[in-house]
Amino acid sequence: RVDFSGRTVISPDPNVSVEEVVVPEWVAKRMTFPEKVCEANMARLREAIRRGPEDHPGACFIRSEDGRGKYLGALRKNFRRQIADELRCGDTVERHMRDGDIVLFNRQPSLHRLSIMAHKAKVMPGRTFRFNECVCSPYNADFDGDEMNLHLPQTEEARAEAMQLMGVRDGLVTPKSGEVAICATQDFLTGAFLLTQKDTFLSRDKFCQLCCSITDGMEPIELPPPAILKPVELWTGKQAFSVMLRPSRKSKVLVNLEVPEKNYSKQGESMCQNDGYVLFRNSELLSGNLGKKVLGGAKNGLFFRLIRDNGS
Repeated sequence: RVDFSGRTVISPDPNVSVEEVVVPEWVAKRMTFPEKVCEANMARLREAIRRGPEDHPGACFIRSEDGRGKYLGALRKNFRRQIADELRCGDTVERHMRDGDIVLFNRQPSLHRLSIMAHKAKVMPGRTFRFNECVCSPYNADFDGDEMNLHLPQTEEARAEAMQLMGVRDGLVTPKSGEVAICATQDFLTGAFLLTQKDTFLSRDKFCQLCCSITDGMEPIELPPPAILKPVELWTGKQAFSVMLRPSRKSKVLVNLEVPEKNYSKQGESMCQNDGYVLFRNSELLSGNLGKKVLGGAKNGLFFRLIRDNGS
């Protein structure tokens, strides 16, 4: 019911970051941002003008420094090319929403502060808003037909303010009880449970592929020595999870945690046949099969300990 906003059905996408929201391309074409032209973005905005309003990532409107404006949808391609060539610093281009734009995501009823948070847009084909299901809890959302609202801030000041005050990283902990609001759920719990079982072993190529997918590629990764040397080198799933927490010795993240999981048989910390006693020492998983008690939002869980000791 306001300008520069969209609303449609939501659906899950576990392949995107918790900070991202997937926006359908047809929505991105209709939600524009007024970007001021400078030397750094002139080439990109000229290409957007040539594309026009129907080809993403394009532009819908251009406004010169003296206030005169032109709607690009009413112009032919050759006129758009001419306008793009005449673009000058100081002009304003109403370009389509693109990857990385700061958007506000909201589910009604807005009962608390975390009902509206700032995400980064990721434009993809489709008809629904998609986001990581780990973010469902603060929105109190599920995927049985719920609809959510998307707002695109229209100034650089509003974008910066939204990301600093309303970002997902600032909403990891609920203000109500201090527990973690955004934590592992559904397939993430199942995957961690299967990965850390005692009989899970990985070959060198699978272990390296898994380690490379954990980080953003900017941090060096040190491979631990294999758990089994002969007849072939094999690494355990617990070692893969340990690399996730501490990719190298340069990492300052040191987690020390002891949690009895749901399948703990109470026969002793080192005597549990179900591998139900989870033990971390200096971010290395020594024993235990990870489950909801460790990866959930409880105050004795892994995520709470990471946020408490290292921040968001």
